[in-house]
Amino acid sequence: MAKDAVGEVLGKVLQLGRDGAARAARLGRERLTLRQLRADRDALYRKMGKEARELVEASEIDHPGLRRAIVRVKDVEARIRDVEHALLRRGETLEPETEGPPAEVPQE
Repeated sequence: MAKDAVGEVLGKVLQLGRDGAARAARLGRERLTLRQLRADRDALYRKMGKEARELVEASEIDHPGLRRAIVRVKDVEARIRDVEHALLRRGETLEPETEGPPAEVPQE
């Protein structure tokens, strides 16, 4: 009788473990899917932003908020170039950029 009780308890423990593992696997897959969907959305927003910039600069669309954002982006791009050039002048290497053209060593 004691063996049956121990076996039953072990069976329940093993089932709980299997259920927990299945739940953890499902949760992991859902979180991975969510992370990928968010990354896809962010990539679409980046693409849309670049397209909006090109359209504003080509005078195909116009909006004051877009114009202000483009000015801010250009300011940040100039600051990035300044820092990249300072690093390159000192002979440092740059981490590859995920978007955009690579920096060039400035001609002085």
